[in-house]
Amino acid sequence: MKDRIRKFLLRLSPGPGGLAGVGRRLAVETLLMLGGAVLCAFAVNVFYVPTKLTMGGVSGLVSIVFQLTGRGGFLPFGVLVMIANIPLLILGWRHLGKLFVVKSLVGTVLYSAAIDATAAPFTHLYEAYINRPLEVGLPDPLIYCIFGGIVYGVGLGMIFRAGYTTGGTDILAKVIKKHHRTFSLGQFILMMDIAVVLCAAIAYAAEPGPSILLAMYSGIALYLTQQLTDLVIEGFGYTKAALIISDRAAEISVRIMADLERGVTGLHGQGMYTGTQKEVLLCVLPQSQIMALKRLAKGIDPDAFMIVVDSREVLGEGFEGIEI
Repeated sequence: MKDRIRKFLLRLSPGPGGLAGVGRRLAVETLLMLGGAVLCAFAVNVFYVPTKLTMGGVSGLVSIVFQLTGRGGFLPFGVLVMIANIPLLILGWRHLGKLFVVKSLVGTVLYSAAIDATAAPFTHLYEAYINRPLEVGLPDPLIYCIFGGIVYGVGLGMIFRAGYTTGGTDILAKVIKKHHRTFSLGQFILMMDIAVVLCAAIAYAAEPGPSILLAMYSGIALYLTQQLTDLVIEGFGYTKAALIISDRAAEISVRIMADLERGVTGLHGQGMYTGTQKEVLLCVLPQSQIMALKRLAKGIDPDAFMIVVDSREVLGEGFEGIEI
């Protein structure tokens, strides 16, 4: 009983694991969620809808319906997104659990509401300041697909980083993946997104304008969205992780800690061909210090074997990151 009371008081105490820590985390999650929803709405209303570009997933299918029904002659874009997600949310409730669906519902509602709430001011912004003729004519749609893909990707990344989703094909992909493990989750989502872009090309074929070209532009925007989403989720701070195998690992580690002021972890390894025990050094450091590390290691042991890989996000002493 005493242990239970002590644990309860610790949860309420100010600190990383207490009430203050929970409050800070909730505040960051809320800001990321709201900021991401507004950025997505900006991309939809300024770059996608006016130029008939198509994003992936359920929003892409909604975009096609929205364009074919006269942009508002049927229902607002955000309302259509919410309606289209209802069957998927029910499917997720049955197969993925309540918590995931609740977070998807919150994300979907805020995303949909942000699109409709900002439609008028963002559309005015597009017409008044962005879609202005140049000396050689109207702006190239390529500029819209580049900026649209980037802004939409950053917005989605913020929403995902906050622990929420916008529903849609994420739910469907998770349900399919649960029963069929042939493809990865990312492959399922990519195939669905490609299918949506192809549907846009077919749907707009009877409409005025180059439908195939619009699909190609949409493909570029889709690629940029995926890249920026990953970048926001995994972190902006590119660092490097170096693995060094050397017979003089102890000397190299001392110099790294002294000269580069970076921590080093020693891992025990074995050469499988020779059976010789090896010391493997693991060091994470900024990209700017990689050349210094190479010179240092080779200066001590010219035969040192080194592997350097990208590390998108590192959290801990000496490195900064957003902790959610």
